[in-house]
Amino acid sequence: MTKHPANDWEWEDTAEEAFVQWFNDDYGSPYSLRSEWFFGDCKVQDENTLKDLMYKWLHSAFLTGYNTGRCSPKLDDTGCYD
Repeated sequence: MTKHPANDWEWEDTAEEAFVQWFNDDYGSPYSLRSEWFFGDCKVQDENTLKDLMYKWLHSAFLTGYNTGRCSPKLDDTGCYD
C-alpha cells in the first residue's frame, strides 16, 4: 500500500521551512536564486524539454530533502537527540 504524503507520513515541523530555504537559496552565484531558475525553466515552451527539466527539479528537491532528513539530528521517544 502506498502512503499518501499529506495524510500518512509524520512530518517534522521544520520540513517546509527547510524546503523554502533551499528553494530560495543562492544557485550558481550570490546574485541568482534557485527559485528564479525554476520559474524560468517553467516558461520553456517545448513540452519534452519542459518535462525533462521538471523531472530534474523534482529529483534534485527529493534528494536534497532526503539527505537533509537523513543527516539531521533526530529526537528519540524521550525527546533527546540520538
